[in-house]
Amino acid sequence: MLRPYAVEHALQSKLVYRGYDLEVRRAPSGWQVGIYPRSPDLAILSRCEIFAPDPDEAVVMAKGRVDRANS
Repeated sequence: MLRPYAVEHALQSKLVYRGYDLEVRRAPSGWQVGIYPRSPDLAILSRCEIFAPDPDEAVVMAKGRVDRANS
């Protein structure tokens, strides 16, 4: 799914999704995605970090959190 970004081989990668920066980085227990709004009119999420053992799963969870914040 996210193979073109080569997230597994990078220590950190940034994606943009619906106005939010998703910063994917390696964490001691797997992968971490930080979720940060790119403009002041977007909602600031109360929990802005996702942890998962797999980078694809972490990004999918982060996108779901953005989708729920914007609905």
